[in-house]
Amino acid sequence: MSVDPRIAAPVQQFAVCATLVRKSVEGLSPEAMLASPGADSTCMLWNLGHVTNTRCGLLQILGVDYPRFHNELFGRGASHGDAEKYPAPEIVAAAFEEVTAKLVERFGTVSPDLLSQPSPRDFPVPDKSIAGTVNFLAFHESYHAGQMAYLRKWLGKGQLVG
Repeated sequence: MSVDPRIAAPVQQFAVCATLVRKSVEGLSPEAMLASPGADSTCMLWNLGHVTNTRCGLLQILGVDYPRFHNELFGRGASHGDAEKYPAPEIVAAAFEEVTAKLVERFGTVSPDLLSQPSPRDFPVPDKSIAGTVNFLAFHESYHAGQMAYLRKWLGKGQLVG
């Protein structure tokens, strides 16, 4: 797979995050997936759903017709208090794996011309191109992988790395 050099580092970051996300949820019960340290905190399942949803959105930005994963539950600004409406953890994990495979494939085929186009979304980065969006969303996912690592430790499952 040949990746445009402008997105080579974030593509690696997405791969690392995928591993960390998988390890974060490994062996957790459905109850643990819904636990959170406070009323204003997100749970593991919400973070997994949000990362999945965001990867779907990135595929769309990269020109792949792919639906968002439960955008009403896991999209930006969605309330994390709707846990009774969440799909089962295994459904969310399967959706994460499916979108991850499609994203890895797309990273290897995206054209330099597409990466140079203006992003359809305005993210808080100076580079407003699609390449800048890929970079920002890799950072965004790292943020949520960190939240998931914290939640795993809070659940008494030990630290994720180190």
